[in-house]
Amino acid sequence: MPSLFVRLFLLVLCVCTGHSWAAAAQGDTPIFLDDRTPAWQVNTDILAWIDEGSHATIDIVAGNTVKFKPTSALSRFQLNRYDTLWIKLRIAQKSPALVPWTLNIPMPPLDHVVLYQADGSGAWKLQRAGDMHAQSDWYRRGMYADFDLDLKGQAPRDIYLQIRNFKPVSIPIRLASAPQREQQRQLELLSLALVLGALLALAALSLLRFAEHRKAIDGWASLFALLIVVTIGQVAGIMNTFVWSGIPEFGNYASSVMPVVAVGCTLLFVRSVFGLAVHFRWFDRFLSTVGWGTVVSVLSFGIMDRYLADRVSGLILIFTTLVAVTATMLSWRGGSTMGRWLTFALLPQFLGQLYLFAEAAGLVPVIWEMRYLTSLAVALAVPVLLYGLSQLTHDRKELVVRANHLPTQDALTGLLTKEVFQTHLDDAVARAIETREPVALVMVRVINHAHIQRDYGDTTAEQCLLRAVVKLQRILRDVDPAGRVGTAQFGLLMEGVTTRQALSERMVKLIASGLIPLPGLVPEVTLHFQAACVLLHENPVPAVRVLDDLRELLSGISSQTRRPIRFLEALPTEASELHSQSTST
Repeated sequence: MPSLFVRLFLLVLCVCTGHSWAAAAQGDTPIFLDDRTPAWQVNTDILAWIDEGSHATIDIVAGNTVKFKPTSALSRFQLNRYDTLWIKLRIAQKSPALVPWTLNIPMPPLDHVVLYQADGSGAWKLQRAGDMHAQSDWYRRGMYADFDLDLKGQAPRDIYLQIRNFKPVSIPIRLASAPQREQQRQLELLSLALVLGALLALAALSLLRFAEHRKAIDGWASLFALLIVVTIGQVAGIMNTFVWSGIPEFGNYASSVMPVVAVGCTLLFVRSVFGLAVHFRWFDRFLSTVGWGTVVSVLSFGIMDRYLADRVSGLILIFTTLVAVTATMLSWRGGSTMGRWLTFALLPQFLGQLYLFAEAAGLVPVIWEMRYLTSLAVALAVPVLLYGLSQLTHDRKELVVRANHLPTQDALTGLLTKEVFQTHLDDAVARAIETREPVALVMVRVINHAHIQRDYGDTTAEQCLLRAVVKLQRILRDVDPAGRVGTAQFGLLMEGVTTRQALSERMVKLIASGLIPLPGLVPEVTLHFQAACVLLHENPVPAVRVLDDLRELLSGISSQTRRPIRFLEALPTEASELHSQSTST
């Protein structure tokens, strides 16, 4: 009987502690490097130990007096500014290495990282990185910690990572051969360059719009795009590497401050783009308060403990982004198409921030790539915002332009008035006579306009005229003048047209496009065009009567004709009196 109890006790002990034994064995198992797998991430258990108070040295840690514990490779280590995390890795090679190997930790905001390797003579070689150090002190300048492994032979070798950070963090460890690592580095830089370059182009576009239209919102849009560029560059480590590499204290805090400022400015920009004050006055004021409050909240890093300020900022980021999404949804509900697209653009950003906060609280598994995916979501929101701004101001600018051009443009069609078109015609005839410059003049008539007006009303007739103008613009260049010279008649000046055949081809396209039913009109309505043409460099009819001649030519064309394109022929010249007398004699 006693032996039975002993066996049961041993069985329960094995069940309860077997997982720990297995983990310990797994954590102490060497990591084998194989040239056939040139890049991968450590996903097995690792040996870790947190030095509370940061008193231990590398000699103490490597002297078998420290009790390392097997831990999942992507565990979240509860660090603070006083403690140090030590990670022990045992690495071996399956076969003699043909290329060197590297180790990198793709986490730009880590405060302090040191890799220790024994050099074989009892001394330790160290490689340093971390945004608390100037880039000149890094082993290799870059966006995050990147080290070389010194492996000789196939015997397992222990290496140690010393890590300090002001808040809990997970440590993704990636191993790669030197050639493969170089490819990774180039691909990362290329991807960041494409994203940041696109955002810089949008900032330049907004600056050009500001220079042209002198609208303050365009200037703020340019500054907003630049702010997002700096924020993404800071999160990815670009700013610490190339901009303020010599002032690590600034770069260290910028990683926490810049995202908060960017989200606050995003909310303020959304408020400026969507005029919610008309239907949601109280919510518009709330947006302003939350936006400016988010920007001002970065002052908490100067008066509070940094870890506490970071947690507060995380909550503010989530709340502010949620408010921005709510604002865009209200705009969408009010009938704004841009509100719908901006909702889809801000929603991934909100979900990414929510996941990062839950990850920091230990509620969800660690996914270190989520930091970069959230940054990409922030970048995608910029072109949507700027496009929405351009669309919302486009109609307003069109009205201003049309108001400024009322003395010269037809109020309905936007084409030149008859008087202004006549001025362009005078200049074209003069050039055709003096320099033989090829210029074609065409008068186009919508012959079924009266029928449409009688059967469908004035509104439909005006819509048909506008559609006719759209079709005319498709066969014209931007520099070709066009004017409305009658109720349903339009004059076109086409420079550079040298032959009748070239002009006829354009007119055929116009006539064919008119036979396509106009969208939205029931029953179907088509436009029937007729054209009277003249090549002014071949037939320089005086400008004072050429329009009347073309109008007379159009009036003689039947509505049922199969030749809707006619050319104005030159008048036959009479023989002079002297020539007639010489002929008779």
